[in-house]
Amino acid sequence: MQQEREMNFFDFCKACADWFRRVCRACWELFAKMLRLSYRQWWIVLIVIMAALVVANYMARRTNRRYKVEAVVVLNGPTVELTNQVFRNFAMAAAPQISARQNLPALLQLSPDEVKGLSHFKTFPVIDCLRDSVADYVDYKLKSSPLDTVNLRMANRLCLQFQTKHPLEGERIGEAVIAYLNAQPQMQTAFEHKRAILERKVEFAKNQIEKLDSLTTAFYFKQGTGEQVQAGLWERGFVVGRREIKLFTDAIYLEFRRYMKADYELALCTAPVVVEDRFIVYPAPVNGRIKLNVIALLIGWLLGCVIAALIEQRKTIVSWLKK
Repeated sequence: MQQEREMNFFDFCKACADWFRRVCRACWELFAKMLRLSYRQWWIVLIVIMAALVVANYMARRTNRRYKVEAVVVLNGPTVELTNQVFRNFAMAAAPQISARQNLPALLQLSPDEVKGLSHFKTFPVIDCLRDSVADYVDYKLKSSPLDTVNLRMANRLCLQFQTKHPLEGERIGEAVIAYLNAQPQMQTAFEHKRAILERKVEFAKNQIEKLDSLTTAFYFKQGTGEQVQAGLWERGFVVGRREIKLFTDAIYLEFRRYMKADYELALCTAPVVVEDRFIVYPAPVNGRIKLNVIALLIGWLLGCVIAALIEQRKTIVSWLKK
């Protein structure tokens, strides 16, 4: 029977360090080989790099630059899943190959060129860290889990993001997208249901306050005792003669806080999707000239090294293919 070898923590750290050292050495040797290959076949590598730079500058021309536009929206009734579905349907309708059939430019009141410039539609969850119903940050990397009980995904907040070739019209395009979402029947149904619930909550809290106030009035001022007694307020109670009786102030204040919260939510519930602040247009283009040139330089060098290696080993490759 083969006996298993035990490894303590020190041996494990040493093994990890040796593995990391070997990886670094292999990467350095590969870089040195590619550097020598670039020196031997410099004309091939240079031609490929120049071709890659030409392609990168063509993609980064002024009329093809894309800018990122985003905003955090408040969902009044529609769920995050429903909003994501409608937003994906809008992204499909905004595709250049079917935008003419869907008549999307007329629906959004935008020019066909502005609609064709829309791309890369994405949604990101909004995280609440303190569980106070206040948005703390947007999870752009989608690292949060729906089962996380600390960093909660907000059920009534969502970040909408898209890219456009018209940065000066980014905010107007965003408002047109929001209008498109609000015009969908399923969004309107969820919104009307939410508003009806809020109206009932406001009416219920208001009735509770009036009932508690009427009970207080009836108990202290309409209950006949047959004689006039001296009454006065004292701290949180009510003094009738020599007897202290507690008022319903705590219950009234609690119902009043519920009334204020529901009334505030009702005032904000004006549409299925409402922009929390405004649409923000990032000033730096996604496909900027410097960024694409750096990427093209790296890709061109790697591709040039591969082509140079194939040319140097062409005889070996041909002989291997003939076997």
